[in-house]
Amino acid sequence: MASSVVPNKISTATQSSRPITVHKEWQTRRKSAPATTTTDVTTLYDHLNHTGVARVRRNSPYRGQADRTVARGDAVRVLPGVIAAAALAHDPTTLIRALWLWDPNTILTGKAALIMHGMTAPNTRHVFDFTGITSIEACSLTRHLSRPGITVHRWHIPDRFITYREHIRLTTPEVYVLILAIHGNWDWVCEALRQRLVSPGSCRAARKSLTGRYPKTQIDQALADIALNAWSIPELHMARLLRATGITGHKSNHEIHAGNHAYYLDQAFNAEKLAIEIDGRTIHGTIDGYEHTMMRTAHLERHGWKILHITPTMLRHHPHFVLDWITTHLHIRHKPTRHYTEPQLRHIMIGLDSI
Repeated sequence: MASSVVPNKISTATQSSRPITVHKEWQTRRKSAPATTTTDVTTLYDHLNHTGVARVRRNSPYRGQADRTVARGDAVRVLPGVIAAAALAHDPTTLIRALWLWDPNTILTGKAALIMHGMTAPNTRHVFDFTGITSIEACSLTRHLSRPGITVHRWHIPDRFITYREHIRLTTPEVYVLILAIHGNWDWVCEALRQRLVSPGSCRAARKSLTGRYPKTQIDQALADIALNAWSIPELHMARLLRATGITGHKSNHEIHAGNHAYYLDQAFNAEKLAIEIDGRTIHGTIDGYEHTMMRTAHLERHGWKILHITPTMLRHHPHFVLDWITTHLHIRHKPTRHYTEPQLRHIMIGLDSI
């Protein structure tokens, strides 16, 4: 057999919309190439044209074809014994297929795994959109490998933290969200929380997947910030300030009902009926976003809520003023118990100071 069979598809955006031809020069080079059958050529090329990747084992009768295809630049050897069509050699879905062909027991992790779980990546608008993914990460119990675009870590993942999507083994989303939090990639962490791919509770339950890989203090710090349940980085900054200063009585992204409507508030103080909304220009600065924000605010205030609109710039440049403004609307039992200078508050926001 010339090559192994790969799963029929990995995502809704299949590679069939990007056809390539790897046999364009075959007729002109045929006389100088070793004799072979038409069936042999068609089989190897069909695999590359259809899936973009093929497995050619050491004792395969088509190994010579693969070597010549790579030598001509029509294909790239992305992994030992695995070649990919040159036009697709850096495509994430092609690399995932290559990884599966190389070793079906490897476990896909990283940002690509989160997308495979159905997450819409930050700055994209559709599921299974791998735009911006430049490296595929995986782990194996016995293998370690680093190639352009692919990294395999030697790392044991307990079975309860492994799942399957379209025949591909994946870590559960909580495992890599926790790793992203440890490394400070909060745009992905917040987006995973916002899309309900993970929750603070499910991430806590996954901490044992990292035992022996990261220090306990780093895992604790990451889980403490995930517990703030922020759906954006400015919301995370605000939640860190509230926690550090001892302000209580609030819930992050808490659902409240006003009349016949339900709203999720960035920070909700139920006792005071006070809401803190972090409004950035990306969403709230558009015509439709602005109109929606104003209508939402009017509806909440009509039902007794006080809305404090704070911009990310206000929070970054004037954290002390923002906290003082919030404090003036709080009951005494919820007011700050600790106070910091403005530079200290800025450090707390970005996670430089321990809690």
